[in-house]
Amino acid sequence: MPGEAHVKWFSKVVNCVSSPLDIAQVVASPLFAALFCAALVVMATVFTVDKQVRRRCKGRPPPALLSGASGAAAASALLRAGVAVYFVCVPWYAQDRPFLLTPELTSGAAWVPAVQLTVAVAVLWRSSVPVAAAGIGVLYACAVWSYGWFHLLDYLYFVGIAAFLVLDALQRDTSAVLRFDLLRLSVGFSLMWVSIEKWVYPEWSYDLLEHQLRQVTMGLDSQFVVMSAGFVEFCLAFLLVFGGLSARVSSLVLLALLVGAIPLAGVLDAIGHAPLLVVLLIFAARPNPMACVGHPRKPWPHRWVLSFAICLLGLMGLYHLAHLAAYPRGRALLSPNLLVALGLVATWCWQAVRRRGHTGGEKLAPPP
Repeated sequence: MPGEAHVKWFSKVVNCVSSPLDIAQVVASPLFAALFCAALVVMATVFTVDKQVRRRCKGRPPPALLSGASGAAAASALLRAGVAVYFVCVPWYAQDRPFLLTPELTSGAAWVPAVQLTVAVAVLWRSSVPVAAAGIGVLYACAVWSYGWFHLLDYLYFVGIAAFLVLDALQRDTSAVLRFDLLRLSVGFSLMWVSIEKWVYPEWSYDLLEHQLRQVTMGLDSQFVVMSAGFVEFCLAFLLVFGGLSARVSSLVLLALLVGAIPLAGVLDAIGHAPLLVVLLIFAARPNPMACVGHPRKPWPHRWVLSFAICLLGLMGLYHLAHLAAYPRGRALLSPNLLVALGLVATWCWQAVRRRGHTGGEKLAPPP
């Protein structure tokens, strides 16, 4: 639950400039190792079930409420309505302390509410949707200018939403699947990125648990709660991107976690997560064309479990490299942690290229 009440909105000790925990320090933890092994078993089981479900459906994804062209049109309309509601609520709720896109991205600029309301109005008509997308881009760029690009990696899904709106407005067949893929990738990346923060900046979550969400721990050790929350969020985000039926289930679970955090975190959490709530609702009702089909003669999904492990460690390495690029330090350039991060990212990239060039019989699902 502390992972769903966004830590940066409530914790008083957040400081992106401070150095994250070294990779070795995180990975060498017995608790991390135990949870990592448990996650591998869970993911193997989930992908096996996914494969069996698809086999029972004769190679097609299970029926979905928002499948096909009519479903895509309904999903687009739902997202546009959600964006409109969000950008009406933000200037209304944050009159005393205006913010750009999310609660901690405050701005005293007088033009910000005007841009937000312009987005809310423009997104309602397809002809003016590019104006709304441009408005989101302006707000994101302003946030990057004020808070740094590293901080805004948490919110890459806003870029995904803007890209979706533009591609949807073009109404071209070639962009029909692409817009949903970009949206799914941006949301999945944002969720995985935030989950890594729980491992490399655990003190942010500890502060939140200590002062505002004590009841969430239920007497359990804070380290266990925070590290477990990171694994749960990462697994769900990975399934959201690469799962079959599990992508829809993970969307529903994430949706339930976000909604469940609202009574504890308040209205601010509800408004701040509104775009994600709408996107997850759409994903819960749509097939995932990026899903793993799997090799028909290989019941054990070892390749995808390996992909999960490399993705998790590779993203952790990328997090450290991105932090070093955003906040360079002389000593860090020669540290063993940098070499480990480079090695993990290189392995991740090699594995991604290898899978793209040779899938070993495993294919992606056909477009819905």
